[in-house]
Amino acid sequence: QFLLDSKYFAQTPVSGGLVVNKSGNNLDFSTDKVKGSFNIKNGNWNYYGLAGDNKVIDQLPEPYFWRAPTDNDFGNKMPERLGVWRTAHDNSVVKSLDVSEKTADGITIKVNYLLADIDVPYTVVYQILNDGSVKVTASINMEGKNLPEMPRFGMRMQIPGNFDDLNYYGRGPYENYSDRKTASFIGLYSDKVENEYAESYIRPQESGYHTDVRWFKLTNGAGKGLKIAGVDQPICFSAINHSVEDLDPGLTKKQQHPSDLKERNKIFLNIDLKQRGVGGDNSWGAYPHDEYLLKDKIYSYSYVVSLL
Repeated sequence: QFLLDSKYFAQTPVSGGLVVNKSGNNLDFSTDKVKGSFNIKNGNWNYYGLAGDNKVIDQLPEPYFWRAPTDNDFGNKMPERLGVWRTAHDNSVVKSLDVSEKTADGITIKVNYLLADIDVPYTVVYQILNDGSVKVTASINMEGKNLPEMPRFGMRMQIPGNFDDLNYYGRGPYENYSDRKTASFIGLYSDKVENEYAESYIRPQESGYHTDVRWFKLTNGAGKGLKIAGVDQPICFSAINHSVEDLDPGLTKKQQHPSDLKERNKIFLNIDLKQRGVGGDNSWGAYPHDEYLLKDKIYSYSYVVSLL
């Protein structure tokens, strides 16, 4: 494969029937297809779904920085060295929130958080576009902070388990990572979510990832669901029936196997800019190579969530 055009990413819609109404602490919006509500006091989503109360999303995007440790991670003591990132998303404090006036491009909500446990500013900008889709831009600034590298920079969300038809344009068909992807070619792929987690690992761990993704869709038998597309950069994602918490044994390996995992009628999505490499020069201490570690102080990325 060779790169023909690097600009195949989501484009911001310029037309649509977006209606916005502010009532108390809520900003409500709708089109003929979708409706949503955002709490402009606490910075959380109340609801975002298809018109007619067709629920597509159980949990809207939240910042997330951890991954379930791999065998190689245990070998290089990643759970101990990077453990501060396991719960860095939990104690986030809204420092300020700004809502723009509605324009021809839609309406923008900017939320400035402090990740209190690590004393780091984190910003999310939600641009509600005229067709009812939402452009999400997440940024973190760790300048002046003495923190270990983060395992991943991204967000996560949950959707019901019946949206299990997966289609994507990115690297596939099998899982791939930043330092394990040259044999996974960019193309159009489809699968069922139940196949995305690699059952071949002896112990549960990080699994089912795809890199250099332009977009992916998750739909039900009626074709309803959602599409997530990178804006100005590719994204990485996983869509499996297990949460990171299901797969993470903690600071030490546990004698558990994929057959011990709980069955969940949910799909757990990670939507990332990037994740640290998985390494493998050896499994008893070697780190992933430097170019596959997340050592920068500033990260930012954007993607669009659309309901189908």
